[in-house]
Amino acid sequence: MVSRRGAALTPPRRRAILAFLLAALVVWWVARTDGFFVLLGVAEPAASQLGPLLTAISAGLTAAMALSLVDAAAGTVAGIAAALVVLLLPGFLVLHRTSLTGPPLTAITLMMLGVMLHAPRFSIAYGALAATAVVFVAPSGLGLVLAAIGWAAVVRPGRGRGTPQRLLLTLAPLLVAIILVRWLGSAWTDPLQLGWRGGLDDGLRAAGRIIGDQMAPTLTTPAIRWFAIADLSLLLLGVAVVAWRRMAARPAADAPEARFLPATLVLALGLAAGLAMRWMFLPDSPAPDLATVFPIAVLGALAAVASVGVMWPRWPRWGKAIAAVIALGWVQAALRG
Repeated sequence: MVSRRGAALTPPRRRAILAFLLAALVVWWVARTDGFFVLLGVAEPAASQLGPLLTAISAGLTAAMALSLVDAAAGTVAGIAAALVVLLLPGFLVLHRTSLTGPPLTAITLMMLGVMLHAPRFSIAYGALAATAVVFVAPSGLGLVLAAIGWAAVVRPGRGRGTPQRLLLTLAPLLVAIILVRWLGSAWTDPLQLGWRGGLDDGLRAAGRIIGDQMAPTLTTPAIRWFAIADLSLLLLGVAVVAWRRMAARPAADAPEARFLPATLVLALGLAAGLAMRWMFLPDSPAPDLATVFPIAVLGALAAVASVGVMWPRWPRWGKAIAAVIALGWVQAALRG
């Protein structure tokens, strides 16, 4: 993911840097215009100009990682399309101009995906990212810890290090982060109230509504909206399953691109499980909102674009025409939404 010292930048990394700069500039300009974020202790106009820097940098990292990861898995065109799709998601600009937790959580999620793909046995690295997210960014990052544990358990052991050792290395950064809370503080409320709330269906309904807004923007009629989301989900699921088999059947089955869909699935399931645990066992926690659900929507978008990119050369012309019509329809709805 990072060039060696003194080495020239490769074309994919140049594209990723460009995506970072464009996304960061757009988000900084929009957030600055809204005037929602200001930097305390700094006089105007510097306070308004520096306030959106966190969300702008997070947006740039999200776009750059989306481009790089899908570029490596499905090619240049798919990588560029993935970055554009993430930027066009109806919740992207809304999130980055109103939330200080959702943007860094999304960026850390994609950074963690990058480590899982390119260094699957470097468990302490994605464990550190997960620990940073859950302790210092947002409690909804609990799912990233679950994903890190799951990935460390399913990856084949390397030389001299088995699964138990890798699991310990995955959890070690979390223990360090908990110790540092005494001096640095945390994103969790104090005191922490544990209990049983139940009502998982209410939490799933709230999260599903947000994901549905990303899949079918501007559709408000309940029946039409339900059929559109259900049909699109089934189509993308079928494409993803076939693309997964194609990737696994390649000669280099242990290459990063072959791990893209499995790692994305582990991350999405981990985030979903973390949201469910937070909803059921923390009675005072709010319902899932855009800041907590958006990383799952981004992972789904990347999986969809990568799957289509892998299958595109094998489709007949009529299949490509149908995919293009669906994509253009979604883009038009996203822009209007």
